[in-house]
Amino acid sequence: MNDRVPERNRLILRMIILGTVIGIAGSFIAEDSFGFIKGVSFGTIFSVLRLRLMEISIKKAVQMEKSRAQKYAASGYIARYILTGLVLTIAALEPSINLLGTVFGMLTMKAAVFLELYRDKKRSPKGIKVDHIKS
Repeated sequence: MNDRVPERNRLILRMIILGTVIGIAGSFIAEDSFGFIKGVSFGTIFSVLRLRLMEISIKKAVQMEKSRAQKYAASGYIARYILTGLVLTIAALEPSINLLGTVFGMLTMKAAVFLELYRDKKRSPKGIKVDHIKS
C-alpha cells in the first residue's frame, strides 16, 4: 500500500538530525542556549507535523475529482500557513522559546529535502533522470 513510507521516515530522520545539529551549533552562539534548543525543537516538531499533514492532504486530494481536489489542496495549503503563523506567534510571545531557533527548526524540512535531492543527483549517472514518483 505505502511504498513511500521508508522515504518519508528517512526525510523525518534527516529533519531530526539537522535540528539536532542546528540546536547544538546554535547553543554555542545564542545567549540563552536552552531557549534556542527549545525553539529548534519546537520548529522541528512542527515541521514533522506539517510534513505529515501534507502527506495526508496529497493522498486525499489524489483520490478526488480535479475541481474538488484543487479546492481541497488550496484549503490545506492555507491551513498549513495559518498553523505556521500560529507556531511563530507562540514562539514570539513565549519568552522561554527562541523565535530564531523556531524558524531554523521550521527550515529543517526544506534543508532535508534539498539534501535528499542532492543525494539522488549524486547517485544517478549522468544523462539518466531519477524517477521520484513511483506508480
